[in-house]
Amino acid sequence: MANQHEPTKAEMLAGVVSGTANTSTSMATVQRSHRFPLHIFVVVENLAKKADCSVSAMINQLLEVGMESLLKELPPEIAKEVLLVTQEQIDKSNSSISQKLGKKE
Repeated sequence: MANQHEPTKAEMLAGVVSGTANTSTSMATVQRSHRFPLHIFVVVENLAKKADCSVSAMINQLLEVGMESLLKELPPEIAKEVLLVTQEQIDKSNSSISQKLGKKE
């Protein structure tokens, strides 16, 4: 039986930025405002340009990549705790969006 490699979120995003992959997502959203250090924002903006997507879409993808990596390093009970979604958190959702990343085919 072949052991198929499931790509990580980082591998998938690297493919999008490199121009060898594309992806799309739909999700409920919560609007937040955040100030970024300039040196981080410049990299995020440049990644978004390379991936042919909005800065917002790139930020969402980078957060997912970072969280996937962090959750692997946490003790299982803490990972389970931080992944728990409460009704109060669900109620904060104020819209839903679809995002496309990668070059148009």
